[in-house]
Amino acid sequence: MDKKDGRKIKERLYIDRPLSGISLNEFEKPTNDYNVNMRRLCISLGLVRPGESRIAIVYILDILMKARKKKKEGLDSYEIVNELYKKKIKIVYANILRDIRKLINAGLVEKRNNLYRIRENMKLNEIVTSFIKPYIIDRTLKKIEEYADAVEKYN
Repeated sequence: MDKKDGRKIKERLYIDRPLSGISLNEFEKPTNDYNVNMRRLCISLGLVRPGESRIAIVYILDILMKARKKKKEGLDSYEIVNELYKKKIKIVYANILRDIRKLINAGLVEKRNNLYRIRENMKLNEIVTSFIKPYIIDRTLKKIEEYADAVEKYN
């Protein structure tokens, strides 16, 4: 430890912070209920916790998916707010932006020219196969294997 003006400076403690994180959950087979399937998709990707009551992110994803056919360039945040209000879902604007950031970080949504849209207007299963699986899941599993190997060296 260094001394400064006769006082000891405490060592900095570094907190382990993940570069990214994903929580995977498995449910039974999809049902014929669109809303249940949408919610389970979001829970499966770790966007919503099981039992969570505030699920605006599910509605935002739904709005962006439905807009993908009408407006290929995407929606701005105020259009998303208007769509939520039409569905009688009242949510603070800052929380909408937070949920959109979650969708972007998950790889499902992209922002181009201040407009939000489903990534490259692709189908969700294509996004999972092309982006989420190789860049998030496989990379995370590889890192876990590296940690397992490093731990095994000491035993």
